[in-house]
Amino acid sequence: MSPTRSASSGASWIHAPEVHAVMYGLLLIATPFILLRNYLVQAISVLSDTSVSPFGVETKVVPVGVILALIVLLIIYRKRISKLSLLAVAIVILLIALAQQVTDYYFGHNFYDLQQNWHYFAYGLFAFMVYRALKFRGLPLYRIMLITYFSAFGLSLFDEFFQMFMSSRIFDVCDIGKDVWGVYMGMILVYFSWHPQALFKDWKKIRHPRIKNYYTHPFTLLLLLFFLSFTFLNIGSILTETEYAPLVFAIAIITFLLFWAVWHISRYRNGKIVLLGSLTVVILFQSFFLFKYYDKNIIHNRYGLTVYKGIPIPFFDFMVYPNGALRLVDKKHFFNQRDRDFLLKQKTDIILIGSGVDGKGGKGFADPRHLFLYNKWSKSGTQIIIQDNLEATKTFNRLKSEHKNVLFVIHNTC
Repeated sequence: MSPTRSASSGASWIHAPEVHAVMYGLLLIATPFILLRNYLVQAISVLSDTSVSPFGVETKVVPVGVILALIVLLIIYRKRISKLSLLAVAIVILLIALAQQVTDYYFGHNFYDLQQNWHYFAYGLFAFMVYRALKFRGLPLYRIMLITYFSAFGLSLFDEFFQMFMSSRIFDVCDIGKDVWGVYMGMILVYFSWHPQALFKDWKKIRHPRIKNYYTHPFTLLLLLFFLSFTFLNIGSILTETEYAPLVFAIAIITFLLFWAVWHISRYRNGKIVLLGSLTVVILFQSFFLFKYYDKNIIHNRYGLTVYKGIPIPFFDFMVYPNGALRLVDKKHFFNQRDRDFLLKQKTDIILIGSGVDGKGGKGFADPRHLFLYNKWSKSGTQIIIQDNLEATKTFNRLKSEHKNVLFVIHNTC
């Protein structure tokens, strides 16, 4: 299906798609201050938790409403919807699910929570608005994609920067990551539906002889933007504190450029040999240490580096579950009420917190540093132990050797 210009040449300027895009951009900035803060936060939370009970089965309102809306849209536009449009919708749903495994880990959101998905919907629509404003200007598709993506990034950056001067708002680099992820999903929907031929022309040629070809080829550009967006979303989700914002940008850009360089080098025969050889060495090296220290726990700890079962973890904070599973978590000094509730919801007997090399992290729980709390989720007592990293790693190793049910969170620096 193909969009058409809705306003005639003699129509008022207020109907111009360019004006709509600018007005929508202003609305994205104004919403957190005018509407979201004063009205929508509580309403969104209540709506996400609201249930209905048709036929005696309790069901959340939001997913039911979304499913019904999709069914209605399919019926209305069934003759105009292509297979690629349906594929785009499926991809977007998968991308939302992927993002929710990364962001706001301590929030414990459900998949259907409106507050969790607000950024994706808002900036996905922004991608459509910008496309409407640019589609008749004769620009090549890759330029429209670049303008859409980086205008969304700039708008989100300005939005977060301005919030630094609001008493009830903060600069949240993770929100920028969500916004660019949302605009990327909007681009998937738009270009899969309306420009499949231009997008998938020579789609098998994902490596090119010149660097310029990567971002002038729409399909390759879409792949590059995926990696850039996902990298930024991941790093921004584990370094949400404002002080880490410059580091988030630096790590994301450097990681993206390294990925691009490896991608390009892999088109050459010698490059493939070097990359495969290097990858093989790394895998064998890491596999050796995993096998050697499989039955161990923390085998090394110093400022900025912890080695768990032979896996080196530099700088970032991480969590070890009672079953031994590991994941990176938000790097923070202070656990607020939501964070504390999330930890308690894991229903472990012991929550052990490494507060950093100098003990500057791990704040938020009441003193003394060894205490018992009644855990309303497990309906039993949970012991909270907060120690500096050296002592915490020793305690963790001892508790695991005693087969204790312990959740371990370590602040890898400070």
